[in-house]
Amino acid sequence: MAHRDILIVDDDRQVREVLHQIFISAGYNCLLASDGREGIEVFTASRPPLVVTDLKMPGMTGMELLQQVRAVDGDAAVIVLTGAADVKTAIASLKLGAHDFIMKPVNIDELLIATERALERRQLLIERREYQELLEQRVVEATRDLASAYRQLQDTYRSTLEALGSALDTRDVGTEAHSRRVHGYTLATAREHGVPEADLPDLAHGVLLHDIGKIGIPDAILLKPGPLTNAEWKIMRRHPEIGKALIERIPFLRGAVPIVWAHHEKWDGSGYPRRLKGEEIPLGARIFMVVDAFDAMTFDRPYSQAKPFDVAKAEIRRCGGSHFDPSVVESFFRVPEALLEEIRRRSVEP
Repeated sequence: MAHRDILIVDDDRQVREVLHQIFISAGYNCLLASDGREGIEVFTASRPPLVVTDLKMPGMTGMELLQQVRAVDGDAAVIVLTGAADVKTAIASLKLGAHDFIMKPVNIDELLIATERALERRQLLIERREYQELLEQRVVEATRDLASAYRQLQDTYRSTLEALGSALDTRDVGTEAHSRRVHGYTLATAREHGVPEADLPDLAHGVLLHDIGKIGIPDAILLKPGPLTNAEWKIMRRHPEIGKALIERIPFLRGAVPIVWAHHEKWDGSGYPRRLKGEEIPLGARIFMVVDAFDAMTFDRPYSQAKPFDVAKAEIRRCGGSHFDPSVVESFFRVPEALLEEIRRRSVEP
């Protein structure tokens, strides 16, 4: 079927010839029919993409032709020609699927523009439908063998996230293995706190990626050896928002958004970026804050010496109710010290 075939249906031979000449001059191939019945026969045999038909014809009217053509091929484009007296019918034809109507006597430019438009619209509709079918086909294919593919995917995601976590650690100097430790501490605390096992993967992803927004912070600020200026702090404090924007578009990681977005909030509402207070702060973020502070205090950093576990715990208890959720603090204190030691020891293994 040639894209530039047009079927002209008109019972007036003179009109047919004029239309024929107009379309041939514009580079179209024409098929001709002198009434509706012949029009349907020619259309069914040749399936041209566009039909231009008169409305008023003896026997089968243009409206009946339109309906039959669209029944044979729902993609067919139809333009109807009409006299001034028949505009109402022409408008009704649009409801039945005609692409356009043209008033007689025919204006050549108007006719050719309408023709181009009708063919383009037909093509777009076909492409959209084919794309839809392709997508549906893809979905069907993608759904097959999902169980094993899903497991492989989980493994891939996990190793990718771990790699990403390590990359973030190395960029933020002095926090090597920080993510691994905080990950271990978080899961242990969450279990003590009664978080359901099914929620732990989202929690783990949030912890691994909590600082992913720092990707968007310039090195000059992130790696600055001295204290930050107010303007620099303003930029640094954007990292939870940047992190949220990065991961909320990835369905698999959407569960990590609460921690990424809220890990700098404080129980008393003095944190950032949203100044959330108390239980407005997602539980995952409240757990993370406690274990993150614990890790920061008990591990050497460029700007601080490691404190013993009991000193760090005393400081965390002091800040329960201002900085931290007191009930999460209690859950953290129930994690056996031997387990904390084990998590810490394993974090520095290759």
